[in-house]
Amino acid sequence: MGRLATMAGLMAIGLARGALAQAGPLDLLVGTDPDRFIARMTDLIAGFGGPNGLTADGIADYIALERAGARATAMRRMLSMDLDGDGALDRVELAVNQRAAKASARGRMERQFVAADSDRDGRVSQVEMLADGQRAALRALGEDEADALRALMSLDRDGDAAVTRDEVATAVLPVDQAT
Repeated sequence: MGRLATMAGLMAIGLARGALAQAGPLDLLVGTDPDRFIARMTDLIAGFGGPNGLTADGIADYIALERAGARATAMRRMLSMDLDGDGALDRVELAVNQRAAKASARGRMERQFVAADSDRDGRVSQVEMLADGQRAALRALGEDEADALRALMSLDRDGDAAVTRDEVATAVLPVDQAT
């Protein structure tokens, strides 16, 4: 998981309080803990924005980076089992790797192999590895989550095309706590 991928843990609960009245993608991000949401958004703004705030390009960079990391991890896992270096993984290579793995990892390796072998020919080709990596990228940060992140731009109250921590806090916390 990436720097803010744990934000996904906040994403299934629904808006509990605050001035953010509309139901929609941002509800996914806020969850029931607006203070934690603001802390996560402060990190996101600092990491992918700057002193003037987070722009749509910064959000796109974050989404791309999170997905790239998940894609690389999935592909690296498969390639690390490629014993002959041909860029593909077959059942013989899988079996050797499973023999060397802990019992708890063997089932996971089998499950991942079967999921990646989309044509069911007993071999995970380079194309199948890439497709498996793409699926992992979307599991790590799905379109609903990406849409919710993009919706952060709706919190830009001063129209400067950047969202600041103060704009996030003002939109989420009750007025008396938004300082």
